[in-house]
Amino acid sequence: MNINTVTSYVSTLTSERPFQNREVGNISRDIVAMSIPPENLMLPLKAVRDPNEEFYRYEKAPWLTEHAQGDMDNYLTQISSEFFEVSRQEFLKEEIKRFQESACRMFDDFHDFKQQLSYLNPELAKKHYGFTLGFDEHIKVTDPDGVLTPAEHTYLTEELNKRQPLKDALVNNAKSIMTLLDHYPEKFGTEHTLNLESFSKVIDYGQVFSRNTIGNFMDTIIYQIERNAPKREVVEGAQVDVHV
Repeated sequence: MNINTVTSYVSTLTSERPFQNREVGNISRDIVAMSIPPENLMLPLKAVRDPNEEFYRYEKAPWLTEHAQGDMDNYLTQISSEFFEVSRQEFLKEEIKRFQESACRMFDDFHDFKQQLSYLNPELAKKHYGFTLGFDEHIKVTDPDGVLTPAEHTYLTEELNKRQPLKDALVNNAKSIMTLLDHYPEKFGTEHTLNLESFSKVIDYGQVFSRNTIGNFMDTIIYQIERNAPKREVVEGAQVDVHV
């Protein structure tokens, strides 16, 4: 090998190194750029689902029309509550009616289920159990006395969830309870809060229906809320309507 060949070889190595380093320094960035389609580079991140918010969303004054709520939102805190009292009372009257109707439908359907069970499975029919609304919006069997076997619990859960009218009434009743809790402080107070996630830990319709033979369901619901529901956080401008 002559001197000219060696010189040429060294020159080639030194001239290639900066190029190689440059490629290594940019390779990860280039790979990322090539792996992401251009149309996806500017897509916004998807919002995280909130089942509680999807099931029931607080409204400051649901007795107003949607348009009025938007126009008046900045002024509601400055206007006397008496200005909207007539509308509020009409709204509560309708909501209480929805609560009572859905509760009565559940009572009748659950009573019918237990009557059928007394013929199909007399031993199970003698046991005390109830139901509530689960976080998945399905019927969840309650067993306050711990008397159900796993097989019985599964059987009751499956059979009750086959009763679509019962499920529909349960969902409607749960939403009515949350609405009244937010907007009927004269009856429900202002200390507690309730959402879909906590509902099954607070409300047991087996207890509600077994303690009321005359249909006074709301008072038992309120008792369960006062006893079992989490306390509402005390913050400035709390989302509760208080009318004295």
